[in-house]
Amino acid sequence: RKMDVPFMFVKDKARLGALVHMKTTSVVAFTGVNKGDNNQLTICKNLALEKYNNNTDLMRKWGGGIMGLKTQAKLDKRAKAMAIEEAKKKASLGL
Repeated sequence: RKMDVPFMFVKDKARLGALVHMKTTSVVAFTGVNKGDNNQLTICKNLALEKYNNNTDLMRKWGGGIMGLKTQAKLDKRAKAMAIEEAKKKASLGL
């Protein structure tokens, strides 16, 4: 993305293999294209830029704010203890 190189994810390696006339392949990098296929490559490039490079939903996101069950139980227990302690303080002060 930083270098503005269009990239695309393909469902399986066999589809890429069909592109380069092999059984399977994992990565394809275009270095040269026939003039007849240049229009098709431009369409692919624009599609890749639109779907992957310029898509803000695919940017890396950190954390979802969802805690595990153990952590939730621990925090609930801690909050309950704090509430009991606050109630004792208020009762001792006569509030």
